[in-house]
Amino acid sequence: MLAVFLSSLFVAVGGYYYMFHYTGDLLDDKGNPIDFTKPEKPHFKIASYVYDDKGEPIGRFFEEVRDPIEISQIPKIVQNAFIAVEDKRFRDHSGVDFIAVARAFIGNTFEKFNIKYWRSSGASSIPQQYVRLTYGEEVKAFRNRDHTIARKIKEAKIAIQLIKQHPREKILENYLNSIYFGHGVNGVAEAFSRYFDRDIRKTVPTAREVAIIVSLNKSPAVYCPIFHKPAEPKIAPDMKPDVADKLRKDYDKQLADEGLRMIFAIDRYNWALGRMRDEGYISEQEYQTSLFKKEDHLDLEALKVKPLKDPAFSYGNRMVKELLLGQGHSDKELSASGGLRIYTTINTRIQKIASEEFEKYLAYVNQEKQPQDRLNGAFVIIEVKTGNILALSGGNDFNETQYNRVMASRSPGSGFKPFTYATALEYGGKDFFSQICNCPFSMRGSRPGERWAPKNFVESNPLPYGNVDLAIALIRSVNLPTLDLARSIGIDSVVRTANSMGVWGNPGIVRDSNGDIWFRKPGYQIKGGLVPLLPTALGASDVNLLELANAYTVFFRNGVYIRPTLVKSVGSAYGNEIKKTTMPEPRRILSEETATKMLGLLRAATKIGTARTPMKDIQQQVACKTGTSDGPRDLSIWCGSPEMVIAIRFGHDDYRVIELPKYMKKMSGRADLQVSGGWVVGPVARKIIDRIYSETRSQVQFSEGVELKLKELLDHYNRRNP
Repeated sequence: MLAVFLSSLFVAVGGYYYMFHYTGDLLDDKGNPIDFTKPEKPHFKIASYVYDDKGEPIGRFFEEVRDPIEISQIPKIVQNAFIAVEDKRFRDHSGVDFIAVARAFIGNTFEKFNIKYWRSSGASSIPQQYVRLTYGEEVKAFRNRDHTIARKIKEAKIAIQLIKQHPREKILENYLNSIYFGHGVNGVAEAFSRYFDRDIRKTVPTAREVAIIVSLNKSPAVYCPIFHKPAEPKIAPDMKPDVADKLRKDYDKQLADEGLRMIFAIDRYNWALGRMRDEGYISEQEYQTSLFKKEDHLDLEALKVKPLKDPAFSYGNRMVKELLLGQGHSDKELSASGGLRIYTTINTRIQKIASEEFEKYLAYVNQEKQPQDRLNGAFVIIEVKTGNILALSGGNDFNETQYNRVMASRSPGSGFKPFTYATALEYGGKDFFSQICNCPFSMRGSRPGERWAPKNFVESNPLPYGNVDLAIALIRSVNLPTLDLARSIGIDSVVRTANSMGVWGNPGIVRDSNGDIWFRKPGYQIKGGLVPLLPTALGASDVNLLELANAYTVFFRNGVYIRPTLVKSVGSAYGNEIKKTTMPEPRRILSEETATKMLGLLRAATKIGTARTPMKDIQQQVACKTGTSDGPRDLSIWCGSPEMVIAIRFGHDDYRVIELPKYMKKMSGRADLQVSGGWVVGPVARKIIDRIYSETRSQVQFSEGVELKLKELLDHYNRRNP
């Protein structure tokens, strides 16, 4: 008896030591000791999130979609529900619930002999489940969930060590952040967001919602709350009756199976609610009012998973990523390890309005067009006061192509002319009614023996040759007097003015007023630039939409340049600020007098110039310049209110395709008119402005000085043309 007692004592003490203290056999598949520090440095991949100017999410960069959340931010009902369903003695046991192990062993054994003693169940505690989630890459048996005693013992021993070495709350936090919930969702925060559009940091979910999310942990496919209606069969009129009948029966069976799955899922949700009640986490009344009925699956049919990406923000998010890559962040950091919180200047309402009208308009003008012949384009909206980028899009379908036309180097055409006129007003001693020559001329071209003979835009009522007012030349966007003006003040001075306003013409790069790089597409270096030759005055040097749009804000800001801002700050996954964008230093480029005159000219263009037709009777005051490049291959408009500048460009990605004349008949009713930015791009700019100032804010007026300049111009030309 003594020998038996001593042997039993030895086995008990040895078993205790082996399970609770000995770690010499806890090795990964490569023979390395298990790293017990992992809970302090979570192993899971973390998505980076992009937010709008109000702090609402508008995008993410990810390899796995996961929004890690601290345990203090997870509502108690969520924590307690997982404990009730998965491991009711979590706060008391040593890492392994030996009572649950015994219970599961008995229950599963009885079930094999078809004895209904109690419901069979698993016995894995939360720490054991966490071990499988955390060490699956190092230990294949965990990843495959091998049904072996050796795997279960190893899993239990690691769980015991983790509980000994780390707070239970940390284990629970990492566990809730690690779980896969289906539909590409990882972690509880993202699960509630995707399934119920609920931020659990701000609002407490209902008991019903919690029961669904907890159930998904057992099997996301089986307990998914989304009703997956099978695709209805396509039955052709000439299909054989037996084939058609089989398709219908298959469809009916799939539909019935999905209905049964939903009923089965509802049973699980109710069971989870029962566990929450039994453990005292919800009251009997809460349990009764939260219970799902069999017919509730019909209500769940309306439940839709919130999409991972909103196409309205796709190009903006892509540009945010490229901006951060250019600032030294790695792709891995952004998509897998950093979990950054990126706060931008994007205004959701303005972005949605602009994107809707932009895409609707392109769909209209591209009706019955083959893909290679379709018009495409880009837009940017910048706040005048701050330089904040409120909205942008580089095309009408990010899924079709990620090519961001905001950064495409294209000819701005007449959109560049204001820099010539601003230079003349600021430095050239010119004024509204200074005389410049609307005169044909030719000069040596870029190739030997070649002559360049520029011409004016073809109009029904062209401006007569001879001396003309500087003002009318810009208002009507006439080429020859613009070139005469550029020759008189020097094209070098025009280029300097444009550079000082942030227009440099370097492909893939945006530079500020000082020449410092603000944005760089990955892999791009400073090349090219504005060519100091006369054709540049007409927009012959290619520029990107963003740099030119921001340059226009100088006119609306009383002559002051502010570098554009897209990202306001970057924080960590748990909210700690890493980097904050400092407010750009304003820099005076033009005198207030010159800026006021330029706005007066651009206002007049909406009354008697190239922007007259699209902006007729507009309620919100605007100042605009249209752009039409050679060919024409690109059409644009640069339009602003006192609060924001909107730049839109349309064209074909392939320079060889020139389908634009066909759009003139659709837009104007006349096929004989030469294509212009006012006709083709103006209408969508008008629509965007109308909606912004009817749906998001009150109308604003330009300064008294600007309106006086407009009145001076209109009075002058009305006297000439009574």
